[in-house]
Amino acid sequence: MSPTTPSSTFKDVLVVGTVSCITMLNMFLSGALTVAIPTIGQDLHFKEGDLQWPVTVFSLAYGCALLFFGRIGDIVGGRTMFLVGSVWFAAWSLGAAFAPNPTALIVFVAMLGLGAAANTPAGIGIFVGYFPQGPRRNNAFGVLGAGQPVGYILGLVLGGVIAQSPITWRGIFYVQTAFAAFFVILGLLVLDKDDSTSDERRYKKGLDWGGAIMSIAGIGLLTYSLAATAEAPKGWATPYLIVLICISVVILVIFWFYEQWRERRAMAVLMPPSIWSQPGAKMPAVIGMIFFAWWSFNTMLYISTLYYQQVKLLPPLQTSIRFLPTIICAIGTNLAGGWLMNFVLGLPLILMAVTANILAALLFALIDVQASYWRMSFWVMSLLAGADLVYPIGTLQVSAAFSEDSKSLAGGVFIVATRLGTSIGVAVTSSIATAVSKKYNESHPGIPHESPEVVMVGLRAAGWTLCGAAVISFIIALIGLRGIGIVGQKPQVFGSQRLSDGDTEQIGSQSEEESRAPEDATVTAAVAPI
Repeated sequence: MSPTTPSSTFKDVLVVGTVSCITMLNMFLSGALTVAIPTIGQDLHFKEGDLQWPVTVFSLAYGCALLFFGRIGDIVGGRTMFLVGSVWFAAWSLGAAFAPNPTALIVFVAMLGLGAAANTPAGIGIFVGYFPQGPRRNNAFGVLGAGQPVGYILGLVLGGVIAQSPITWRGIFYVQTAFAAFFVILGLLVLDKDDSTSDERRYKKGLDWGGAIMSIAGIGLLTYSLAATAEAPKGWATPYLIVLICISVVILVIFWFYEQWRERRAMAVLMPPSIWSQPGAKMPAVIGMIFFAWWSFNTMLYISTLYYQQVKLLPPLQTSIRFLPTIICAIGTNLAGGWLMNFVLGLPLILMAVTANILAALLFALIDVQASYWRMSFWVMSLLAGADLVYPIGTLQVSAAFSEDSKSLAGGVFIVATRLGTSIGVAVTSSIATAVSKKYNESHPGIPHESPEVVMVGLRAAGWTLCGAAVISFIIALIGLRGIGIVGQKPQVFGSQRLSDGDTEQIGSQSEEESRAPEDATVTAAVAPI
């Protein structure tokens, strides 16, 4: 597909809607499982210790396969990977609706995670390939960014409603199957076919199987061990979890040096290490900012659920309703952000978004439990959505660091940062909350450990932790992202030109051929904004 081909506004809307709604369904499942898991556990007779496995295994399968499927998308084409992943997602959604026992449901949900890992990076690659650099692309990524939190929170809201309805929790998967199938059919009709003859937009070196195996093993072990610390009685002190975390870190370090070795020899790589030092890309700062922003953002969604259910003692449906301001504000924030990105510098937008996260966490840490919802909780839920503006800006900035044949992989790298930020954030924050609650309970032995008073002490500590994570994100952005300019704008000064796999070749000045390059030419700016 060619980004320079004229496209009607109607087709733009269909392309954006298809990709954004499919990726929104991925997040819808996460939210729905979170609120419906008690009902699922009762119906399928889950053991207490296994109750979180459907949620955990989805995140595990999703996170560890992102780089792998991102690179495959660059090899076979974004449209092909997107549709295959979405068909897979629809098929296993239907299977999960008929799951007869806990084991079957866990396996089916894991398969769903693989489908999400396949279609999400490919969707980002489709946007970069279809829309030219500029306002249309920025607006598209604004809508895509809105779909992530909106999908999750809609899952929380509708998951609670459906789980308590006559069709029970199985209705969640029926609804998901129907929508996934509809958008697959729409995608077949509106998404441009992959151009198998284009050297620019296809990764021709093949798949780095060694890197794929190491990335899946390293990220998978790390994600699992971090998730397990939140449920293990001894938390971070659990011996086998410490071993798994150490093994995962060793695998990822080996993966890094292995990729460097392959890239120096111009071999296929899963993640080109050179992108991290590419002039103008600011990859370390972007990924660091995203990591801590999502630590604060997604973990706040999680602890807010605990607050409403374990402190305020609200049922799932009432809990879900209280997230509605976040949905509304997330939609408004991303749509406005997609428009503002066209003429406002990226750094002020990022700082404004992360500041909203800081304020949300601060208000939560200081919240008056006896106050009405509208006095404090409403503002926490509303401000929380501000950080979602970071998603489209970060995605565009990361995509700009990759060559034209690696745009799906770029999406995979970005989303891995958000998943690891969420996994580590939930694990660390939950451990801090548990430790503070335990210490408080020991000094007040007459209060049951599960009482709202004890739980709330830990949740306040969690709020302060998330405030700290958001402050770190703010500082990284303030120092590391200076000079990024208007994100998505065509560079005016060229100091290097991207090559495949993130290699760069210095060029002294803009050649006559480059001066006639189309508006969406892919280059890396050394001193001008990307």
